[in-house]
Amino acid sequence: MKVIELREKAVTEAEAAREIKDKADQEVRGMTEEEALAFDKHLKEAERLEQEANRQEKLEDTEQRLNKPQERKVAPETANGDRIEVVKPDMFRFGQLRAFKGKTAEADAYRSGKFLLASLMGNAEARQWCRDHGIEIRVQTEGVNSAGGFVVPDVMERAIIDLRETYGMYRKEARVMPMSSDHTIVPRRSGGVTAYFMGETEAITESQKSWNQVELTAKKLGALTRMSTDLSDDAIINIADDLADEMAYAFAAKEDACGIDGDGESTYGGMTGIKSKMIDGAHAGSYIEATSSGDAWSEIDGTELTAMVGALPMYARANAKWYIDGVGKAALFDRLLIAAGGNTILSLQGKIEPNYLGYPIVESPAMTYIEGTDAVIMFFFGDLRKAATFGDRRGITIKVSSDRYLEYDQIAVQATERFCIVNHDIGGASGVRGPVVGCLANA
Repeated sequence: MKVIELREKAVTEAEAAREIKDKADQEVRGMTEEEALAFDKHLKEAERLEQEANRQEKLEDTEQRLNKPQERKVAPETANGDRIEVVKPDMFRFGQLRAFKGKTAEADAYRSGKFLLASLMGNAEARQWCRDHGIEIRVQTEGVNSAGGFVVPDVMERAIIDLRETYGMYRKEARVMPMSSDHTIVPRRSGGVTAYFMGETEAITESQKSWNQVELTAKKLGALTRMSTDLSDDAIINIADDLADEMAYAFAAKEDACGIDGDGESTYGGMTGIKSKMIDGAHAGSYIEATSSGDAWSEIDGTELTAMVGALPMYARANAKWYIDGVGKAALFDRLLIAAGGNTILSLQGKIEPNYLGYPIVESPAMTYIEGTDAVIMFFFGDLRKAATFGDRRGITIKVSSDRYLEYDQIAVQATERFCIVNHDIGGASGVRGPVVGCLANA
């Protein structure tokens, strides 16, 4: 039982004893034999609980002191204000890293690996190394380290975030809004001032700029994986890199699924995706229908594409992009570009970013469309930053359990994040366009 719970129970027992005493005092009499027995019982239990709380508190203080690394023995070397990590050359004899990038990739992976050894495995040598090299082992909850979640160090979180933006379309393309609490309200302009003609003696008709709001409620997303308990310095670079890569991909895939295909149910954290919202019956103005036989990529041509560009409001065209899956990009845009033929100065200069009609093409596996499926959005075009807000509540936190996979000599590692996606502007009734326009498959 926790210290705070023991003390609360002790207070409850003391209050029960006080009530008995106060009752006798109010009636100007002494306590009866039965009341005296109850009074002594409550008081004795309160004293016992208080002693137990003191012992528990002392135990936790001792555990924290023993788990805490010694003070840093040597100040880390610095140059121009940047920390320099001195590591042995033979530590970097592994293959190319995937998650950690840049000149300090291997050093960052090594530092993250030391953090994992220290926090997840309780390795005393690694804990001291982290302390000596300025790596803070941050615990999210109170109590001893094994009871809470560890917040990953900055270099590891930065690698995970970079990969999520590489893998994930929505985090990269939507408007990202940092959330200071689990529930955040963002103002949104819904209407503006209107100008009216007026006569010489008539008053001007008043109008107001109107606002509504976008509500962001962060949802907790978790990923669970296994790690071997047989970890050492020979493996920590690869372990840190692989763990960062896996966590980033898992989170990015789910973020995209929520933002694109979410149906409002628990599978998607209650979030409604942009493709789902377009066809919910209340947003007919958010899409155009393909030709009468337009439910295959080969049946879509420049007619639908130019119609989509024409339907998009002017304010959304400056940063508009095409959003489609890899198969659709090849079967639609590449097909049309190849059929057009010819080279331009840009294409002769080398590889360029894919685009059509001058607008970039963004590929995402989460945009998958199965040919022959009718009444669904095949792809869409527009400015996603004006249509959707991505609420980012907090970074990555990891927890560990050494019991779940004990029989396999493995530990369970759980990573969590908190976020929310709201698709708030996609058009309204028929003819009322928003900053994105979809293409609806039509049998």
